[in-house]
This record gives sequence, structure tokens and C-alpha cells, in this order.
Amino acid sequence: MLVILNKKAAGGAALRKWRLVNSRLNIKAGQVHYANGNGDTQEFLLDALNKGKTDFIIAGGDGTINNFLNNLVQLTEPDLIKKIRIGAIGIGSSNDFHKPFNNKYMIGNVAARINFKEALPRDVGCITYTINNRTYKRLFLINSSIGITAEANYRFNNPDPLLSALKFFNTSAAINYTAISTMLTYKNFPAEICTNEADKFTVNVTNIGILKSPYFSGDLKYNSTVKPDDGLFDIRLYYDFNKYNLIKLFNSLSGNNNYHSNEKSWMTDSFSITSKKEFKIEFDGEVVSANSAHFKVLPKFIKVCNN
Repeated sequence: MLVILNKKAAGGAALRKWRLVNSRLNIKAGQVHYANGNGDTQEFLLDALNKGKTDFIIAGGDGTINNFLNNLVQLTEPDLIKKIRIGAIGIGSSNDFHKPFNNKYMIGNVAARINFKEALPRDVGCITYTINNRTYKRLFLINSSIGITAEANYRFNNPDPLLSALKFFNTSAAINYTAISTMLTYKNFPAEICTNEADKFTVNVTNIGILKSPYFSGDLKYNSTVKPDDGLFDIRLYYDFNKYNLIKLFNSLSGNNNYHSNEKSWMTDSFSITSKKEFKIEFDGEVVSANSAHFKVLPKFIKVCNN
């Protein structure tokens, strides 16, 4: 078993959290790789795979898990991916991967899923997107979004000085600050939505959630029954919102009521969007820009620790 540790997660607070966790786990220094974001993690992972290692604990946030997943598919073949098992220790900002939190699987106040004996196959979302006539592919385990949630995640990942301080000291305050500042400036954009080969329509997009989990961005949650291994996305489309409706939606997703105006939802294993305007796509906290994107489910793609 090896650990990939992102000490920069949670606005730089992750290393302090890791030291507290590891005071109980006592994982040896030689088993821990510090991810620096400069390509060294790919070298570490390739070396580990060549040595037959199959169990990895990702210590960081949702983006750290996502980075590992996308590096993995670049470096190995599908037959080997079936043998890989992913565990995680949630020392990031939102830690949606671990939700709903269960006190039985906490180390102190840190969520952990590191029981490799109970790792189960889990669906993965695959995004094929185009920007400037070039096509790219990314995978995600938790959720993806387009519209205001993606814009907010972009701001969260590229903080101003105040947000940087909030991320280090108070994650909930940082998320609320980001949400409010994004709502004040966000503008809907026109896009063509394709739910399947026969059903296409055009809307002014406020937000789209492409869900494999109902949890996202701190305390926010969709009222969704989607499961990590059911082979489907739950698509939540919100359109033509004004500022007042955005506030109502935020209040709804915070768990205070149900919001249904200008909303469409459906279950599917694929989904496409195209726009003449460049838009952002968020996936497990990471953000890219695109003019078009196609989403599909890769059923039971990789084994993940359930607790």
C-alpha cells in the first residue's frame, strides 16, 4: 500500500491534517509520495505499477483523487486498472468523495476510506470535450458541473488574497464567499443540450449538474437518488435564472427547501452540450474550458474503498 499526499490541499492546511492522521496510522515515510504537481507523480505511479503495486491511498481533496485517476488511465491498460484499488483520506476543502460522513470511518475529525478488503467497483464519468478545435478526455468519480457551479469552482481554485486566507482557516466561509461573489457576476449562456440522439433543445444555461453523487461544494446537496454503481448520471439542468432565483437555488441546495422552477432532470448514461460561447466544465473540483462536451458513464470502472 502506498500513499499519494497533496500537502497543498485545503489551501495549504493539508500537511497539518496529515500529520495528525498519521500519528494514528504510523505509515512509514518510504510509503508516502508528496505530490508536487510537476509531473513527478506520474513517474512515481508508473514505477509503482511496474513493481506490481495495486493499492493506493490518496491523501488530499477531491481534486487529488481526480488527478490520480486521470494519471492512472494515461499510464496503464484497462485490464490492469481493474486490479487497482483506491482508498482516500479527506484532508482537502470539500471532501465530497467521503460524503455522507460516517463517524465509524473517521480518524479524529478526518474522513477516511482505507479498508481495501471492502473495495467495490464504482462507475466513472468520462468527459470528451473540445476547445479551440482540439479534443481532450478527462474522467471523474463524483460529479461534474457546467455553469455557475463550474465558475465558482474556478474562482475557488484561483483565489484572491481574502479567499486564500479563508480557505486556510475556514473552508465553509471560503465556499460561501465564493458562491456569493459568483452569483453577483454570473451570466447565463445559450447552449444546445442533447439528452439522446432524438432529443435536442436550446436553453440559456444557469447550471448543470452531472451527478454520480448528490454531494458537492461543502454543505450543498442535490435531492438525488443516484448511486455510484448504477450505470447512470442524474442530470440537473437549471436555466434562465435571475439573481433572485440564484439565491433561492443556493438556499434549496443548502437543504432548506426544494426548488423546481426552470428545472429539468433526467437519468441517462450519456449527455452532450454545445455552445458558441466558451464555457467552463468542473469535474471533482478541477476546471477546464470548452465549446462542446460529451459525457458518458464507464460502468464499474475501478475499485474504491467503501469504508
